[in-house]
Amino acid sequence: MTVKAKYFLAFAVFGASLAAAKSYQITLDSPSKVGNMELKRGQYAIAVDASKVRFVDSSSGKSIETSGTIINTQKKYKDTVVNTKTVNGTSQIQEIELGGTSTKIQFE
Repeated sequence: MTVKAKYFLAFAVFGASLAAAKSYQITLDSPSKVGNMELKRGQYAIAVDASKVRFVDSSSGKSIETSGTIINTQKKYKDTVVNTKTVNGTSQIQEIELGGTSTKIQFE
């Protein structure tokens, strides 16, 4: 296998893994922390892949990745909802319910 073919195959596999991850849209009205990371106010696309959660800023394209606990519930969520708690004056994302699924992501 030539070097070009190996690179093509690697990119094809990487692209397929990204395409397989379902994306959800959220809007943060104020800066919020998720884990140890801080997200600015704005719109984000969220991609979930196993325990990895990627937040992509819709305006800049910048992304951060953190881990979360994926929980399957018996309740199907109609909309994607971000549940936060204020800790020392800062909004902290506790969980995200994924619309159209029975899945939520919990963060520590």
